[in-house]
Amino acid sequence: MKLRILLVALAAAGGATAVVAGVLAASDLAGSWQHAARYTARFAFLVFVVVYGASAWHRLAPSAASRFAMRNRRSLGLAFATAHSVHLAALIAFLRARNEVPDVLTLVVGGGAFVTMYVLAATSTDAAVRRLGPSRWKKLHRFGVHYLWFVFAFTYLGRLAEDAVFFAPFAALAVGVFALRLVARRSRGEARPPVVVGAG
Repeated sequence: MKLRILLVALAAAGGATAVVAGVLAASDLAGSWQHAARYTARFAFLVFVVVYGASAWHRLAPSAASRFAMRNRRSLGLAFATAHSVHLAALIAFLRARNEVPDVLTLVVGGGAFVTMYVLAATSTDAAVRRLGPSRWKKLHRFGVHYLWFVFAFTYLGRLAEDAVFFAPFAALAVGVFALRLVARRSRGEARPPVVVGAG
């Protein structure tokens, strides 16, 4: 529990730092919040990558770090939800500064990602596993993390034309972590280290 609180606190601090960096990056109100929204999204994405790739990472290259990620996936997931909530706040501030309403596609796809994230966070407990049953819980979380990955990947791949140099590393990371999961899935039939499961 103490570690979970620490990880969430660190995620909140990281998100707040990204907000400050964004606000200082531009002189006008809308530009400041636009940068804050972008920086917080990128910070949250880096946390998400660890959660999304933890199992594959541990299967293919087990180490003390991968065992830590596996044991604490739920806590890291909550840390991601915290960081991405800071992003949501910055995004809302940007839209209000611009007096702008997102289009329907953005509301459905992007809004759906936030709803999915909060559902995953709310069910990241042993009690939720018992209520839903292990099979349904796993299906829910498998769908959820893949949907979140899709939104991040779609966003960064779609912005390559806008600024290929800047967005290429994020797009490559999104594609790379998905490829890692595919490789790990193909290796399931081979000998692998035992998966360490914990409440996180």
